[in-house]
Amino acid sequence: MKDWYSPSEIRFNRQQCRWLIENLVYLRDIQKWPNQETGYMDNPEGHTTSLKAPFLTPVEYAIEISQRLEKCGIDGLILLAMVCWGETEDNLARYVGKSPTTIAKKGKMALGYVASGPVRRWINSKKRPAETYYEFRQRKR
Repeated sequence: MKDWYSPSEIRFNRQQCRWLIENLVYLRDIQKWPNQETGYMDNPEGHTTSLKAPFLTPVEYAIEISQRLEKCGIDGLILLAMVCWGETEDNLARYVGKSPTTIAKKGKMALGYVASGPVRRWINSKKRPAETYYEFRQRKR
């Protein structure tokens, strides 16, 4: 799995969505794109020319991934807790009252819905009709 993605590389596949969720707090609260690890101690930030304010891109991605998680309801919250907060399936199972395997399945299902590509699953497009998270879950069973 790749450790860093630039904004232009994001296509909302599973690995990229997982990376965005891991960095959600950084994108939303600090409003900066995470720096790429280079291994050097002094990592001067390059100057880029853009017509947008520098905080807009991270905030846009944070809002997008948050909206996708919200559409999944409690399963989106489970995915957020596992990926962003580092909670284990066992801990979440105790809170929710389900088995750890059920929690893992719910997180995996939510990630599949969130990682729908550039077009959101709940919007009609040329490639596929719109579907809710409930319809997505029923189809994937």
